[in-house]
Amino acid sequence: MQLNEAIKLRLENLMKEKEKSSKYEVSCDAGINPSLLNDFFRSRILYPRVDTLYLICEGLGVTLEEFFKDPIFNIENIEIQKNSRE
Repeated sequence: MQLNEAIKLRLENLMKEKEKSSKYEVSCDAGINPSLLNDFFRSRILYPRVDTLYLICEGLGVTLEEFFKDPIFNIENIEIQKNSRE
């Protein structure tokens, strides 16, 4: 699984677990522009910035450590899609 897809899946699972009904609600709780989260889920942004992910985690009531501690991020299962500019 690509890392960006794992992040999306983890966010979706946390949204269900925390009973957040929409990406807009999560964005408001995180204090970020809703377009940032929408652009990531629509793959307009390949990866969220760490500071943005930190704010999203705060809005969901979890730490970055808790976010990445999920088995979905098992190193054997993750592939990284590199930016074409590299």
